[in-house]
Amino acid sequence: MTLVVGGNPIEDVGTRHLANLLRSNTSCISKTPKNVSSNDEMGSCGNSSSQLCYPYNLIHDSSTGTLYIADTINHRVVRYLGGALSGTVVSGGNGAGFNNNQLNYPIDLYFESSSNSLMIANAGVNIIVRWTIGASNWTLIAGNSNGTIGSTSTMFYYPVTVTFDSYGNIYMTDTYNHRIQFFSSGSQTGTTIAGVVGTQRHNDTLLKYPYFVILDNNLNLYVADNGNHRIQKFLRY
Repeated sequence: MTLVVGGNPIEDVGTRHLANLLRSNTSCISKTPKNVSSNDEMGSCGNSSSQLCYPYNLIHDSSTGTLYIADTINHRVVRYLGGALSGTVVSGGNGAGFNNNQLNYPIDLYFESSSNSLMIANAGVNIIVRWTIGASNWTLIAGNSNGTIGSTSTMFYYPVTVTFDSYGNIYMTDTYNHRIQFFSSGSQTGTTIAGVVGTQRHNDTLLKYPYFVILDNNLNLYVADNGNHRIQKFLRY
């Protein structure tokens, strides 16, 4: 483990390394913001086709210019085609719940172009799901389908972020269990690769409410260790 930003540095690699990492995964951004999700309703929380309510995350399909937005408080994912000011619900939108046509506080999402599907951290019911674009329901990837909280290798307590590597393996933040879970492609049984379940501390092997993770091109893992106010780097698993 290497401390990248924040806390008491174990290895002073500075912020430049992280900035370069983030830059390599980010398109050029204009300094002049342009509203892309609503027109005359800026600043208002709502559930119309031109409104969002506390969107937590979004992804951009560079091949089509499409945005997919986790519209968290509306319990849905909304798709905005390039240049559009109104969106289409592509998953959820049927209220918060446990049913497979519902989402419950979706926080993060990952778009898999090969299957035209979204992988969603459905945090409110402690599961990771796959929702194929055009389908009316999700299929379970990991977690207990009835939303039960747990700390075993098949259960979560508020999963916030989900990401994949080029081999189809899953990395996700099991936030309230203070750990990062790894799932081999096709498996619903996870392995803890960072942190210790139920233990929140600030030493170099533990985490405290980890929120977000990203991978670099060498599959090293960067963790936003939220409760410890730092960014941690873990070498490839």
